[in-house]
Amino acid sequence: MTNSVPASAGRLGSVPLNALRLDPENPRIPESVRGESTADLATMLEMGFEAYPIAQSIAELGYFNAEPLIVVPSLLEADAWIVTEGNRRLTALLGLADASIRAGFTEPAKWDLLAAKKSILMEASIPVVIHDTRETTHAEIARVHVVGKLAWRPFMQARYIAARVAEGRTLQEVADLIGISRSKAADLYRDQAVLAQAEEFGLETTQVENAFSVLTVALSSTKIREHVGAPLGSRLVLGESPIPVDKSAELAEVLGWVFGDEDHEPVISDSRQMSQLGNVISSEVGLAALRQGETLEQAKQKISAAGMDPLEALKRKLTAAKNSLAAASGDVPEFASDSDIQGLVGDIESAVEGIRSSIDEITYADLEKQ
Repeated sequence: MTNSVPASAGRLGSVPLNALRLDPENPRIPESVRGESTADLATMLEMGFEAYPIAQSIAELGYFNAEPLIVVPSLLEADAWIVTEGNRRLTALLGLADASIRAGFTEPAKWDLLAAKKSILMEASIPVVIHDTRETTHAEIARVHVVGKLAWRPFMQARYIAARVAEGRTLQEVADLIGISRSKAADLYRDQAVLAQAEEFGLETTQVENAFSVLTVALSSTKIREHVGAPLGSRLVLGESPIPVDKSAELAEVLGWVFGDEDHEPVISDSRQMSQLGNVISSEVGLAALRQGETLEQAKQKISAAGMDPLEALKRKLTAAKNSLAAASGDVPEFASDSDIQGLVGDIESAVEGIRSSIDEITYADLEKQ
């Protein structure tokens, strides 16, 4: 065992504020605006990601050297640096230092008052950690935003995972990099792939992006996955489309029932009803009712009238699964190296994580309402 702590791949330094550039590849920045200037990106980040409270802190307390920005050399400009971690802090600094940049913000007068409190020059030296390439920044950035105090929303996490996979990393490598289980990384990768495919089908996805965690809950439901033909994340072949082309209509149905569309409201009011939606979809009676435009409650009533009890059926399925796993646990050590056994255990882990995610989502929503 070593007594030393692994060092960062970067080195401490300082860079003038006017040499720093916002990162167009930041997961917070939509694909559609990635070619914009630093000033335009700053406006977008200020509008959507609350840079003002950070600027308030800087104006009142100063900039903390203990939180350096992480930078890499710009490939397009000499003597310029791309901030791969700390884009909200850079936005706050730019807003305080540059009147022309804050003029594009939502409330420039508010920023002008703040800038009057704390004079920051564009030539000011800003503490940074300098990396030679983006690749060496990934571990530090991921652990801050995926499992750290400033966690990215699930959609941003999923985009980050997809970007690392596109670079040639395996899901296990990405999971290890950011400190989450492989099954969670696989599910997030699948979910962003489903969203990308929905866009290819020409479906409206704005609401899905804004509530990506709800899509994750939906795809945690075995019954909803079966309806759209989506695999477990652990079974998705990297680079392949998760939804069969002949299931595009079913995907459109599910997105409409979960998120609504231009003509219809969603049939669920919150994610706690996702398991109910899955039960209804898996029933021929319930599915027909939804397709006829009836509400979730009306569909459930039709199922009940047909003599079906989803709750009792669920209890029986979970009990059978628990008993089967208990019976199998004693045999697993003997065949632990078998690849099929490992794959099945991975599938079970992914299914359990999906169930747990649904329960946690409902519990969290209940706590918020208290």
